[in-house]
Amino acid sequence: MLVLNGDTFDFRWSTLPCEAASIAGARSWLERWIRRFEGREIHYVVGNHDCLGTFREELKVLAAGSNVLTVHDSHVRLGSSLFLHGDCSNRGMNPARLAAYRKVWSKDRQRGIWGRRFYRVVDATGAGILFHRCYFQQAATVGRVTRYLDEALPGWRNGTSDCYFGHTHVPFRDHRDGEVRFHNTGSATRKMGFQPLRFDC
Repeated sequence: MLVLNGDTFDFRWSTLPCEAASIAGARSWLERWIRRFEGREIHYVVGNHDCLGTFREELKVLAAGSNVLTVHDSHVRLGSSLFLHGDCSNRGMNPARLAAYRKVWSKDRQRGIWGRRFYRVVDATGAGILFHRCYFQQAATVGRVTRYLDEALPGWRNGTSDCYFGHTHVPFRDHRDGEVRFHNTGSATRKMGFQPLRFDC
């Protein structure tokens, strides 16, 4: 079983020529994984960078034609593990605000060549790492996630041993809040710290 926990693709900063090419590339990548996982399961939890409306339509078509891929808008529970993207860890998030935030991202557009170059320069300076580490300090971030879940999924702690999320670009594991352990998978962005995790199901 494979869980893709959101922002698997970043259409805003794609280096491919246009949105259509980026979506085609994403679809091709997913199709390879679907073939590789024949007879098993892939759960795709949508994040803010990949909730683009046109891509969501592609995901629906892929999932409809596959017995491998299942797409989830916000979260999925597998056994005692809960998976969500993690953009609910932004300050001040509640279900209504997250829905509004996602609506804006669903209409996002790929940045042009100068925007992408600027992004690379900022990335190379390490400013992004510093921002994420300050904004998403571990205990505060877990606190924001639990407050969101308390409102969005009342009773979510019942039967939950582990909660996995991403979004923050700050990987960690085994942060305990009550009886639940929290884990963050980090980011594959350069130097951010990528931490794919195994889980029991």
